[in-house]
Amino acid sequence: MIRRPKPGESEEDLLRLQEEFLAREVASSANVVKKGDKRKNVAGTAQQNRVEKDVVQLPGADPSSGLPMGATSDPPKKKSKFRSSRPAAGDYGVRGQRIEIDLDRDEDPEVAMERHDTHITSVLSKIMEHDTSNAAVHLPRGTTQGFPTALHRGHTTGAQNGKPHKKRSLFAQQFESSTSNQFGVSTEPQSEQPIRAPVSSSIQPHSTHPMRVSDLPMASSSVEENMEMGESIAAESSPQEPHVISGAGLLQGSLDPERARKDIQQIHQENLGRLSAMSEEEILQEQQKLRQMLDPNLLKFLQSKGPSKPTSSSTPTSKPQADSENDSMDTESSAPMATEPIPEEKMTQETSKQRVHFDDNAGGGVDDGKEEQEPEEQEPEEPPIEVKKEWVNMNKVESDKISWLKDMPKPSAKAKEGYQARFDFNGMLVARDADIPVREGLHHHGEEQEVPGYSLEELFTLSRSSVVQQRVLALQTLARVLYNCRISDIGGELMEPLVPKLLEAGVLFLFRWSLDDVNEGVITACIEGLAALLIQPGDESTSDRVFSWYRGSETTPMRPVVEDEEDESGQKIEDKEKSDPQLASQDVIKALLRMSVLERLRYILEVVRPPAPVVLNALAILIRIARHSQEATHEIMKCPRLMQTVFAEFLPLASWKSQGDVVSEAYNYPLIPALKLARVICQNGRHFAATLLTKYNLMSVVVRYASMEPVDMPMNIGEAFQLSTEAFRVWQVCVSYGLACDTYRDLYPLLMQQLQVFQRLSILPLDSTHDASAKAANRLQMTRACTVLSMLEGVIHVAGSAVILQQKQTMRSDEQSQQHPRAPPPPIDWSHVTGLMPPLELCAKRWLAEMTNCSDVLEAEALALAGSSLNFLASVYENWTRQPSYSPVDCLQHIEELVTRLLVPFMTSTSFYSVVCNLKSHSSVSHDGNSSLPIISALPDFSCHPEDQSLVYPCVKQTSSYGFAAGLLRLVTTLLKIHKGMAAKFCPIIESTYVTEYLKAVCKHPHQSSASQLVGSWARYEHHVLYYLVKLYYHVAQQSESCHQYSILYHSTALVLLTSLQSGQEHYVHDLLSTVLFHTDFLAEGRIGDPIASDLADMLTMNGKEETAPSTNSSHQGPTRGELLQDAYDHLGSIRHLYMVYFGAAAQALTRSRARSLHQPHDIDTLSLPEFTGPLVPMDWIFLPLLHLYVEAQKAEMLGKTVKSFPPHILASITDTLRWVFMLETWRPKCLQMVPQAAKVARLYCIFLTGNDLFMEDAVSGFLWPILRIYTQPEYLKALDFNVPVPGVASFHDLYMSILTQYEAVSFGNRLFAHFILLPIQQQFNPSLRKAVWFDRVGVLRSLGLPLRECAIPLTNFLEPKETNPELVEIYLGCVASGSVRPSWSPVMYLVAVSHLSKFLFSRDNLDQVEAVRLKLKMIRQVLALKDKVLQQQILQYQGLDLTQPLGFNLYPQLPLERLEILQAAEQR
Repeated sequence: MIRRPKPGESEEDLLRLQEEFLAREVASSANVVKKGDKRKNVAGTAQQNRVEKDVVQLPGADPSSGLPMGATSDPPKKKSKFRSSRPAAGDYGVRGQRIEIDLDRDEDPEVAMERHDTHITSVLSKIMEHDTSNAAVHLPRGTTQGFPTALHRGHTTGAQNGKPHKKRSLFAQQFESSTSNQFGVSTEPQSEQPIRAPVSSSIQPHSTHPMRVSDLPMASSSVEENMEMGESIAAESSPQEPHVISGAGLLQGSLDPERARKDIQQIHQENLGRLSAMSEEEILQEQQKLRQMLDPNLLKFLQSKGPSKPTSSSTPTSKPQADSENDSMDTESSAPMATEPIPEEKMTQETSKQRVHFDDNAGGGVDDGKEEQEPEEQEPEEPPIEVKKEWVNMNKVESDKISWLKDMPKPSAKAKEGYQARFDFNGMLVARDADIPVREGLHHHGEEQEVPGYSLEELFTLSRSSVVQQRVLALQTLARVLYNCRISDIGGELMEPLVPKLLEAGVLFLFRWSLDDVNEGVITACIEGLAALLIQPGDESTSDRVFSWYRGSETTPMRPVVEDEEDESGQKIEDKEKSDPQLASQDVIKALLRMSVLERLRYILEVVRPPAPVVLNALAILIRIARHSQEATHEIMKCPRLMQTVFAEFLPLASWKSQGDVVSEAYNYPLIPALKLARVICQNGRHFAATLLTKYNLMSVVVRYASMEPVDMPMNIGEAFQLSTEAFRVWQVCVSYGLACDTYRDLYPLLMQQLQVFQRLSILPLDSTHDASAKAANRLQMTRACTVLSMLEGVIHVAGSAVILQQKQTMRSDEQSQQHPRAPPPPIDWSHVTGLMPPLELCAKRWLAEMTNCSDVLEAEALALAGSSLNFLASVYENWTRQPSYSPVDCLQHIEELVTRLLVPFMTSTSFYSVVCNLKSHSSVSHDGNSSLPIISALPDFSCHPEDQSLVYPCVKQTSSYGFAAGLLRLVTTLLKIHKGMAAKFCPIIESTYVTEYLKAVCKHPHQSSASQLVGSWARYEHHVLYYLVKLYYHVAQQSESCHQYSILYHSTALVLLTSLQSGQEHYVHDLLSTVLFHTDFLAEGRIGDPIASDLADMLTMNGKEETAPSTNSSHQGPTRGELLQDAYDHLGSIRHLYMVYFGAAAQALTRSRARSLHQPHDIDTLSLPEFTGPLVPMDWIFLPLLHLYVEAQKAEMLGKTVKSFPPHILASITDTLRWVFMLETWRPKCLQMVPQAAKVARLYCIFLTGNDLFMEDAVSGFLWPILRIYTQPEYLKALDFNVPVPGVASFHDLYMSILTQYEAVSFGNRLFAHFILLPIQQQFNPSLRKAVWFDRVGVLRSLGLPLRECAIPLTNFLEPKETNPELVEIYLGCVASGSVRPSWSPVMYLVAVSHLSKFLFSRDNLDQVEAVRLKLKMIRQVLALKDKVLQQQILQYQGLDLTQPLGFNLYPQLPLERLEILQAAEQR
């Protein structure tokens, strides 16, 4: 066997195989032959001109058959007559012979092969169509039935008409034996002649002239109309090609196309001639026949092929269209055929199209000739555009498609409940009736096409389109909608917030899913959408503005407050067990982190390398994620190559190419957001900052941008200043931890040079001669200078703490150092910073002097710069006194000079008063605690608007002076701590009207931040100002007696401030409790004889009362109110110790807060504050020791322990708590108005529920009685409300039931306890509380022996308004009838029962209600049936309250006539 060539063999191998093949002399499978040219007469010439052609012959295949190999294996088929008439085989060659084709010299063999190949084409081309023009064709007979009659099969015979039996089916036998009449076909002879069917398959009537269906005239009662129509059609169609009969069958495959066209035209002329010769009756008859025969679909096709009919204006002889609409066959307007030329002038008019309409009501197909009235059709409308003949493929006008070009109809009227929101491509709401052109692309949606704009549902659908441009358009529109919603500039009002609805609809998952797209446009739109969703536009700018304020570098985590969820077994549900939608509904950032958004952003920044806007948005998203929490920051740091890409691509150390005002290329170009991302990461923890410094060489980047002057940077001057400022901010954060201080020594000459430049910088506003660019540059320069001073202030703290660290290191033993290693001393000490004070002191003096003499309004940057200089001086003096080189004499001289020459002149100037007035106008008292911007619970933000400052939290507005005021008050307080002799110079500030008015506004409207809104965290800047104002009074009041008249105001301010402080300000709470709240200088009433005055006031009040009034003091004989106040004042030290111990339990949080407040860099772990959860101290903090004791007692009882007695220190703590409550309720009642009165009563219930006899202790009851008298005063009772939920109490009804159980068990009729039982059952409160006493705990009624004259609660509160609850009235009757309530052991309850029974039985209310009347009559009969006639008389003759009577009420001498009539009516029934 011959081996075949294999891959890889060389040319020599192929030649060797060829030689082996030739040596074997095997016959080849294909041979090359040469065939002579038959067109040549001379054989020699043919032989010379013969061209060789390769012909491949396959064994076993017929070369002339054209069939594939293997086809000859089939059995021979029977030859047809057509096959037998074919030419002999010799003409085409014998089977098995080679085919030889003569070629010309230059002829292509392939072309010759195709030309001589005559296999099937030559056969089909010789098919001649049979001429059937003279053949007779008869139409089927008409039928009168819509469906053949069902025949019975039982009468079928085996043979018919004597024919032999043939095996056929039953249906065939049945059909053969049936007659045509049984199928509804008449057998009568037809009078019409057969219809000739020409070759073109047209249907013709019984005539020698053909006829077309589309040429039939309309059926009408007027012969003239039909004749006119026929003439019009004939005149119109005769010179043209036929419309229905196209003649495609004759033209296709015809050898003589010209002859075929003549035949077609001849047939057409015959049809027209026959049509014009027909009468009206013949036309109607033929119409009915055609209607019966043809399929409806075929009719529609034929009428669509009809010719165009000119309008009445172009055809004078035609009738109006309305005259022909009464028939069952009419014509309609249509466009002309594509084969006809369209005159241009006709396209501007209404065109008509002849269509054949068949009446559906024709029944069996026979027309009775009657006219049928059809509804008139509307006039055809003008086409929306003018179709011109020059347009391509517009020969045939399709009206249904052109109708899309018409003007949109007017939208429907606005619904009362609103309508679906629609947005334009800029994300703005579009009015329903807005006049927007269609070319704007806002009408290309499915529903309500006449209304411009896209709905959110349509945008969501479009975002999943397979067309990239549509996806990009939808995602961009959604992004702009989100951005506009964020800034509350959506161009209209919505019925509900839009962003939470979009989150609920899954817009987060849409963006995340689309972010994985490979198309760069989709990625750009998704990044834009995520940035719009996650970022509140004004938050970052506001955070940057307050960064240089006092403690402005501290940041609040932007994470939502999520309550722990528990499963059915009570176990906490972890985040990993929640689904993505569940997690996204609670925390959007956590959901994104789970969906690997960081890895995708890294891939986009590193591999995709998008344009600059996408990079900026991606960095903004990373900043928002980093602000979420320390956990999110950790995820950013551990994401592979993410921070490496940011530092390598967007924070270059080498030179970069200068760009214009708009950054076009973000790579290898310093980006401010990239540096800001590093700063935010550093703020979240010391360890993050250390990682960036060591692993990513952060300080090299900072030095690169901070050491270069902004004017020398190859970039926009504004961006250059911002980049340099951001570099100093990063440095400031690192210095706050005590890091990167060695760089300060390296750049010390550069920093001193900057301070010399700052000395020439003025904070006064530039005059009008400077343009806007110069003013903007001046503001940027002041912002940069402010940041530099803040960084240097951090260096001061680090240098000042070096001595403390060295002392601690020396005092610790070697063993303690090994167990608890501390940070080593910083690389700088106080000697490195002493040179900073002279130039900065000169700067502060100049700027403060300019403010003193300035009457204009300063810019925000100027106030911030002046405040930074004052903060720097305060930090210098704080740390100066700790240094070994401290000289008291020199320090005091510096302080005296600074106060005398600088601070006092300024604080007595109009500029200072304007600053204080600014504090009042920007205080949080003017903020209702709710943000005007949309609030998203799963995505909290600071609710700052980028432009509209009215929507920003008041104290951080651009015009706010809180940053400067905090620095000024801090400096003054620091100086007074060192030099107490200067306190008297600041008395005018303490007594200033502007300051006192501001503090009064704060105390009048205490502000409590909501835990669900992060915007309340801005209030911490006002807390700094209030704290230092209170501390200023604390230092001044110790040296000046004249300030004590304002002690109430400043003490009230301290109380309000305590309940407003937030998490992270624990040091302020501790300091206020230890130095301010319980200090005698703030409670001056105890020193000026207020307790004695209280007793005198009580005596005067008692003497002025009438003798008939109930006594509120006879029930308790004990110390007077003045004595109790004096006792409480004397125990301020123990009260202070009690609350200090209670609030000092959170030692770890207090340590962190103290480190940040006292600026101890070595103890600061993070600048991120604890999670914002609202106020740190609750409003009812004065009752917290009582709550704590009650909880501990409950725990002991749950463990099976019985609390029988309390140790002395527990009893003392309860007494001190009551002392403090009584003192504040007497001297500071307005400060406790924020605590609901019902909550106060509920807290005092803890005393009665703790132990069995704690409330009977003399010290406890001695203060409970005066507190009760305060709470039963009219103004307090008016504020008491048990109908609303009580803060801190899950269910007050359950608490009251516990109190009733405790009273019934251990009270022994204690009158103090009885008063607290009676408080919730006053008539204005919930009836369920009264039912709990009268029905659930009936035994309580037996021991409520409180006399009427000793009840501190007005009795009218139990009698008015009258009882309307029938169930309670029945309970009253049952209790007094059964003897459960008697006047001897419960006079108050007996009075209540009798009063409400009498008023209910004889009231005129609800007389129109049958059930109410029946109940009253029933109860009256029960009263009349009482055996106790005294009780019966009291109920029937009760008149009203009268405390002079023994029972507390009087009776009618005799029964009133009205009541008598009611009793008689009841007896008769």
